Amino acid sequence: MRYAPSPAKYCRETAEPCTVAIIGGGPGGLFSARHLTDKLGDACRIKIFEASERLGGKIVTGEFAGVGPYEAGVAEIYDYSSLGPDPLRYLIETELGLEIRHIAGGSCILDGQIIHDVEHLGAVFGSEARDQVVHFKQKCAELLSVDDFYASTRNVDNHHSWARKSGEETLYNEITNDAARRYVRIMAHSDVAAPPHLTNGLTFLKNVLMDVPGYMDVFSVVGGNEQIVDGLCELIDAEVHLGATVKSVKPLFDGRFQLDICTHGAIEHEVVDYVVVCLPLTALSIIDWRSPHLKAAMDQHINYFDRPGHYLRATLLFERPFWREHISGAWWMLDAFDGCCAYDEGARTPIGPWGALGFLIAGNAALGLANMSDEDIERLCLDALPPAFGDARRLLVDRRIHRWMASVNAIPGGYPVRSAYVNHRPAAKQYPGLLVVGDYMFDATLNGVLDSADAASDIIVSEVMARRRAQFAPPAPRRDRPAEVAESARSDASRNGALNGSYLAEIMEAAWGVQPGARILHFGSGSGKLLSDLRALGFDAIGVEPCRAAWEGTPHRLRGHNLRICPQRLPFPDGSFDVVIETGLCRLERDQLTEVITEIRRVASRGFILGSVTSDLPIEVIERHELLTGIKTLTSRWGWSDLLLSLGFRFALADPAKLDSAWRLSVGAGVAPSEWFEDAECLRYCTYDARQETASRDIATAAEVARIIAEHLYDDDRVPVRPMAARAALMP
Repeated sequence: MRYAPSPAKYCRETAEPCTVAIIGGGPGGLFSARHLTDKLGDACRIKIFEASERLGGKIVTGEFAGVGPYEAGVAEIYDYSSLGPDPLRYLIETELGLEIRHIAGGSCILDGQIIHDVEHLGAVFGSEARDQVVHFKQKCAELLSVDDFYASTRNVDNHHSWARKSGEETLYNEITNDAARRYVRIMAHSDVAAPPHLTNGLTFLKNVLMDVPGYMDVFSVVGGNEQIVDGLCELIDAEVHLGATVKSVKPLFDGRFQLDICTHGAIEHEVVDYVVVCLPLTALSIIDWRSPHLKAAMDQHINYFDRPGHYLRATLLFERPFWREHISGAWWMLDAFDGCCAYDEGARTPIGPWGALGFLIAGNAALGLANMSDEDIERLCLDALPPAFGDARRLLVDRRIHRWMASVNAIPGGYPVRSAYVNHRPAAKQYPGLLVVGDYMFDATLNGVLDSADAASDIIVSEVMARRRAQFAPPAPRRDRPAEVAESARSDASRNGALNGSYLAEIMEAAWGVQPGARILHFGSGSGKLLSDLRALGFDAIGVEPCRAAWEGTPHRLRGHNLRICPQRLPFPDGSFDVVIETGLCRLERDQLTEVITEIRRVASRGFILGSVTSDLPIEVIERHELLTGIKTLTSRWGWSDLLLSLGFRFALADPAKLDSAWRLSVGAGVAPSEWFEDAECLRYCTYDARQETASRDIATAAEVARIIAEHLYDDDRVPVRPMAARAALMP
């Protein structure tokens, strides 16, 4: 969901760079290498092992000699930029400098009739067919908003009413008219890449919404999508091995891995710190996992996502694009092959007077055709064209057939959808250095595999930083100055460059209209420096700090406002605070976070600001300020968002205009662009709406909060004056 490259080319001279083996040189492998190059720089050595003699995987641009290019693999790229940050489009246009062309279509050939749109469907097959299609699309939009479609959060997907039924059941329950049902099925089938009975209703719904205005656009790279591969090869810093098949992966006792690699018949061995497996799901079974625990973990991983979807691409070259006399658009649908998309390849990149028609055949139909000869597939494609097109055979010049069996997933993300942290480390406890990357864990698109590579590289970055911290840890602190106190002091000094009271006051007003006088909770307040700033600005600010050592430095004037309490049981009624600002979640164990964040959301009525140290910060900054001291959960802003969104938070700055306004405030305040907020997307991932979706709750009064504070004040002996009151007694 982000692409914010940092200039993190920093490495301590005495640090030995880690080694990362990337298995697979397709989009996942190249994207992973790109992210690791950006995030770790010289702190990492990357080796890519690709079994074939080319990089790029299913990004393949073919060419008819003397005519021009056609897409043999990835047909199109989804564009979400109108809804929010789109890391893939940013990479293609800005980083790689490639020209894109948006493509549009939408006509359908049904029973030999050319149907231009839904209104035309009604004219040909009756108003009932038209009305049911319109109603079905409206219902799909009601069941999944544009924001939820874009965010694609776990809590929305896992609780969706159509997630537990098949796509086929959804079609037959929601549409009774046969023509309407066939039309909807045909229009969605090639995107689903599986028949409706092999996917679920939610996946089918999402693919229907792809054709609804406002949800997304599609584009291709002018001159061929394979230019993305060429551009990435120029950007990444990696040692590439082609014709190198990884035969086995063996965990070693020191936490590293040994790879046995067959290169042109010779077996070689590589020992690496991390392994990133960037292969299609079915290819994971080819590798010999040389450990019973690892083998079992990989089998479970495969089983969780094993819903294969299939594609077959047949591109036919004709003397001229005769279909344009009858049908317009860069693509249109055919009722052949259970629903097939036909692409006018000349609409992507001009090919002169020639006509190239690409048939994207999906699902079981593609699987059935895979064993047929190219001649038979050509014949079936020609037979599928409507009579109105005339005799296409006499215009045929050449053909190209490309088979992509089990290349995508029919229920991308699996069900129920799990966290990216769980998905990308199949054996996290025993073998944390082995990760997997694949679009099957997201949405079965190039956008999804870029997100997957981002998530996996974030995990590696966190691990590398932790290892470097352990390698260069300072001497043990004196007994009179425990590590927690040192960490609190460093946090107050370093974070205040961005998270100072004046700046936060501006952001809170921009995001939620919150002004001085509002009630603010600072979670992880340490000795209360930020708390003091907020109170000086007129906010009714309260701090909570779980760590006694960090809290003990609180000045006496703040003791009545800075509390040391259990983070899992905040003693405040629901919605007690307008905004919660946190800088302490990263100092909790990962298994504590769900419970603590749920509590934070319960007491927040409007907003939440993420201020924890994250792995997105350049290594130089983290190590210069020694920010890893006391950190128990180090992950990226993307990783935090995955957890926060799954627990009901929403992006507060999802509206591009609102985000732009907040970014201008950040630049004006001198905190951006900087080592803390490199671009607006970083700010977006730190600011969340906490509004409850349930019925409105009573908000705690100032008197109630004052009473709670009094119950948790500490005397000079650091003993609570009164024991913590039961939370149930404090509920409104």
